[in-house]
Amino acid sequence: MKVKRLGPPALAAALLLLISVPIFAHHGAASYDLSKTTTLKGTVTNVQWINPHAIVEIEVNDKTGKAQKYLVESVSPLGLSRRGWTKDSVKTGDQITVSGNLSQNGTHILRLKKIVFPNGQEFTIDSGEDYPSQ
Repeated sequence: MKVKRLGPPALAAALLLLISVPIFAHHGAASYDLSKTTTLKGTVTNVQWINPHAIVEIEVNDKTGKAQKYLVESVSPLGLSRRGWTKDSVKTGDQITVSGNLSQNGTHILRLKKIVFPNGQEFTIDSGEDYPSQ
């Protein structure tokens, strides 16, 4: 049985595909309205300490009192730990105030800049370091 080897063009195409997938997976900040900062106050319903971005889900009451769910997207867990955060810094049931940039398409997704707890403790994300630019 004769085994065929991949030629240089096929090998190059396979390598290009492997390299390009991670590039498309990361969306950057272009989907957020960076021209204004929005502040929301709510209750944490879930925390996902995952890559590429840690996610905090909160429930916020709108002006009519109806509960609205928001996803608050942070930097990576490594980026958070560099700032002193731990997996338990934000827990389900915590009352928090978050500030950041809302999604431009109207979905309830916020790019996190800062979390403030009722006791005044703050966790801040500096723009730029871990967030890619537009």
